[in-house]
Amino acid sequence: MAQSDANSWSPKSTLVHGAVTAWHVLFLATISWAISIVGSYKIAERISGDNRMAIRDMAVSAIGASIILAFTVVVPEFRRSLPVLFAGPAARPSKGDLLVSYLAMLGWGYGLYKVLCLAVLLFRPELFQTLAYGDTLAPFELKYLAFWAGAVAIAPVGEELIFRGYLLNLWANRWGVWPAVILSSIVFGAFHWERAVFAAPIGFILALVYLRYDSLWPGIFLHAAYNLLACPWIFGGLFIVKKRDSIGDLTQWIPEFIITLAFLPLCVFFWRRFKPAAV
Repeated sequence: MAQSDANSWSPKSTLVHGAVTAWHVLFLATISWAISIVGSYKIAERISGDNRMAIRDMAVSAIGASIILAFTVVVPEFRRSLPVLFAGPAARPSKGDLLVSYLAMLGWGYGLYKVLCLAVLLFRPELFQTLAYGDTLAPFELKYLAFWAGAVAIAPVGEELIFRGYLLNLWANRWGVWPAVILSSIVFGAFHWERAVFAAPIGFILALVYLRYDSLWPGIFLHAAYNLLACPWIFGGLFIVKKRDSIGDLTQWIPEFIITLAFLPLCVFFWRRFKPAAV
């Protein structure tokens, strides 16, 4: 497929002309999010140490996405659009494009975003735990596996369906592509609560990936791969363990500074590859 065709986007008539509105989707997302917050806090109460925040975050994603998926399968108005939204990509995803998208996500999440966290902690050190940092990382326990699996296998499907599948398409049909991309990314961030600043740019990247391939599957793959690597006991743990009493020691943040420098050219490259053509 030509570059202009791969970057084009066409409305999903089954969805945008159906009974489902953006308000229905937002209501579903809000209810699912509220239930997942309550459930995750109950789960986190039984976990001690610095693992509590990580398990809570994974539980929120897994529980919320499970409710969303169950609801969209049961309710006919939602179910009718699922075959269209989960159709295969309009063009075969390029390994190079998927790689640059993934690196851009990692560059933001473990580079510039972390540097912004450092700036916040210099003035508000009491937010150390709120920003998901810890002095230590307790060993992985088998009981955490269910939450980790949910965050990798279930959360990406549910979140991509809601934010890139329903909301992006519905808002694009009403207001145009760019307002839909921006608004859906902001809402995606808002539903990640205190990590909204982290999540919104990730949502922007995933929105452009969705527009390029006209399918949820590439974004689901990238989302799942990110959540897998972000697990505290894999790649993520290298960046969340800091010395609270010397948080301003810049030697603790050298990897974040290096990744930030790599993130800037990645942004340019990603934009050139994924900027949508005029619709």
